[in-house]
Amino acid sequence: MQSLSSGCRVPSLLSFQILVFLFFEMPSFATILAATLPVFLIMGAGFLFHRRGWLDEELEVGMIKLGLNLLFPCYILSLLPGNQALEKVSTAAWAIGIGFILVTAGFGVSSVIGLVARFKRGGGLRTFVLCSGIQNYGFLALPIAISLFPGNTGPAGLVFVHGVGVEIALWTVGLWIMSGNSGFRSIINGPFVAVVVALILNYTGLYHWIPEILVVTMEMLGRCAVPMAVLMIGSTIGRFATRGILHDTLRVGASSVLARLVLGAMIILCAAKFLPISADLKRLLIIQAAMPAAIFPIALARLYGGQPQIAIQVVIVTSLVGIVSIPFVIAWGLGWVNP
Repeated sequence: MQSLSSGCRVPSLLSFQILVFLFFEMPSFATILAATLPVFLIMGAGFLFHRRGWLDEELEVGMIKLGLNLLFPCYILSLLPGNQALEKVSTAAWAIGIGFILVTAGFGVSSVIGLVARFKRGGGLRTFVLCSGIQNYGFLALPIAISLFPGNTGPAGLVFVHGVGVEIALWTVGLWIMSGNSGFRSIINGPFVAVVVALILNYTGLYHWIPEILVVTMEMLGRCAVPMAVLMIGSTIGRFATRGILHDTLRVGASSVLARLVLGAMIILCAAKFLPISADLKRLLIIQAAMPAAIFPIALARLYGGQPQIAIQVVIVTSLVGIVSIPFVIAWGLGWVNP
């Protein structure tokens, strides 16, 4: 009996030590948890509002257009010019190039996992590869970057520059995966144009000549961009979360978690650890590594003959797992990469 009781105490002690390590010794774990949970609470509010019928599709589309064409461009133009993280042109070049390369690598990893999981072309392989290969690089990463580094606007500013490379990969390699054709023209949207203009203003110094009243106006509009975007993510998930969505969820979910949250995260963290890039870009990549699958590929799957159900399953499962995994991945990444 004595040996049995001591054997029970050892696992209990070990579990306690693990919890102590996670919450007190892992770098910034409590801060990361505090930065992550509000994002998911806002997503939950969007989900609830849609399920209650308070956000119809027409209103959702209008709010998304408002964000893409006005709020986010204003936020970008108020954040990027004069940002210390963008003092060097090489930093912007690295951010864009890494965005393209890492997402393309993510598509490659997802292709291998999809084939191992016995997805077939015409039976969901293309949709799985597209959705599992690209992380939620903007709408979810941005509020976490803002909360996690409150005194440093560098990682938040680099979200949009890095996003240019991600968008290029999505509309060239990603769209080729789905349809066999690239859609480079689709990259030209409000945030893309705002990033280009902001970088020109930044590296020419012309931002110093922008009237103060215009700067204040853009800042006020820009503050609305992030919470509204996160709210719309929750609403979008609520719109697609129907009863039939549970079919084959185990295979799709397990495969997408492996591709996006395990192997994909490892590739991005290795890039942050070993590439000769700035500390702020390393911090951003650590956040990107923890992100669940992006939501926009759901629309691409609908438009280009894919399997929207698989896209929705990938997004929902990786997002639910992400509620738990994001703080762990970011905390471990900050300790390992040590930017």
